[in-house]
Amino acid sequence: MAETADPHFPSLHRVHPRGWLNDPNGILRTDDGRWHVFFQYNPDSARHENIRWGHMSSSDLVSWHEEPLGPSPRPGEADQDGCWSGVGLIDRAGDPSGVPTLIYSGVDGVDNQLARVLVARLDESATDLVEPGVVAADIPPIPGLIGVRDPFVLTLGGRRWAIQGAGIREDDEYVPAILLYACDDLEHWEYVGPLLRGDDPVAAEHAPADLWECPQLVEIDGRWVLLLSLWRHPDRAERSTIQVNYLVGDLVSGADGIAQFVPSTGGQVDLGPDFYAPQAAVDVDRVLLWGWAWEGLERTQEQIDAQGWSGTLTFPRELRLDGDLLLARVPDELRALRGGRLEITDGEPLDLPVPARAEVRVRGAVRVEIVGSAATTEVLAVDDGPATVFLDGSLLELIPDDATPHTRRLYPEVGDTVRVRGEVEEAWLLVRPDGRT
Repeated sequence: MAETADPHFPSLHRVHPRGWLNDPNGILRTDDGRWHVFFQYNPDSARHENIRWGHMSSSDLVSWHEEPLGPSPRPGEADQDGCWSGVGLIDRAGDPSGVPTLIYSGVDGVDNQLARVLVARLDESATDLVEPGVVAADIPPIPGLIGVRDPFVLTLGGRRWAIQGAGIREDDEYVPAILLYACDDLEHWEYVGPLLRGDDPVAAEHAPADLWECPQLVEIDGRWVLLLSLWRHPDRAERSTIQVNYLVGDLVSGADGIAQFVPSTGGQVDLGPDFYAPQAAVDVDRVLLWGWAWEGLERTQEQIDAQGWSGTLTFPRELRLDGDLLLARVPDELRALRGGRLEITDGEPLDLPVPARAEVRVRGAVRVEIVGSAATTEVLAVDDGPATVFLDGSLLELIPDDATPHTRRLYPEVGDTVRVRGEVEEAWLLVRPDGRT
C-alpha cells in the first residue's frame, strides 16, 4: 500500500499516492483466483485529464499491488482523448483457456459525450496489455442522441449481450436510455435497440436523469437489478453527476423478440453524498460492488491540487436483496484488516485519533463527529443500526445490516478526534496486511 503522511489519505483503499482516480473499471478474476481492478486514472495531476486505466490486483481483496497501466490514450485513435468506463471479463469464445479482456469507452476529443466501444486484450495473467483497443461498436444512429458510453457485458440464454448508458433529446425533453447490443463476437457489436427508456413509469420515478451512466445489470437472489448512475446537463443541475439508483425487475422478450427490462420498483444504492459510478463483478456465488468516492464538496480544487491526489475506491461490498430492497454486506475477506481490539466502555462514545483507521460495530443509531479544539462537527447521523462503520483517513463507509449504505468523505486535522457515538459493540484498529496502520 501507498506511503504518505497525509492524514486524509485512505491508505487501506488507495495504492497510488498521487494523481486523480475515479470510476472502478475492468474488474475481473483470473482462473488462479486473483482479482484485477482497473480504474480511471491520471497519474500526472489531481484533475480529470488525459484519463487512462490504472490497475491493481489482489489475491485476497485486502492486499493490493500496483500493476502496469491498462488502456491509455493513443494519438490518432478513437481513444486519443481518454479511456473512459468499461468492464473486464475472461473471453472463452474460441479459446477454452480464456483471454482476459477489457472493454471500454474511447473518447476522441471531438464530442466526448459520444463514445465508441473499444476492446483490448491482456496477457494470460491479466497483468500486461498485449493488444491495444480496437473499435467494436461505433456511435449508434439514434436521432437526438446526446450521449452514449460505459459498456457492460452479460450472458443470457446462451448468448453474449452488452448494454450502454445513453441519453436522447426528444423535443424539449431528455430521455435516458439503456441500449442493447448483441456481442457474441466481442470485437463486432450489433446494435439491437433500447432495453429500457427513462419514460417507463417505474424508471421515471426511481431513476430520473438526462442520461444514465455506468449501467450494471446483474442477477441477485433470483431477480435482475439494474444499477444506474444519474447524470444531468451542467446547465440543469449544480452537479452533473448526481447519485446512484437501482431498478429491480425482469428481463422479458418483447413483441419483436428483442429483450426488454421491465422494472417493478427501485431505490438508491448508497445514501451518502460521495458515492458514484460503481461497478459490479459477478463472483462464483455473490455479486461484489466497488464504488468511486470523490472528494467532498467542501474541498476546494486548490486543496486537492495541494494534496496531489483525488478520489478513492470504496471497499468491495456483497450485494443482496431483501424483498425489493437492495442491501450490502461486508465480505468476510475484510476481516483480515483487523488489528488489535479497541477498548469499549459501555455508554461512552469511541474516540479515535487522526488519522482514524478502524472498524466499528454499532447497534441502533449511529453518530460520527469530528471533535476539534474549538468545535464539534457532526459528519453522519443515521438510525440504521446495527451497522458496521469503516473509517480510513478521509473515507467513511457505513454498511447497515438491514438498511442502505452511506459513503461520506470527512477531513479532520491532526490533533482532532473522530468520535463514534451509539451502542458500540466491538471495534478494531484497521491495519494494512504488512502490519502498518
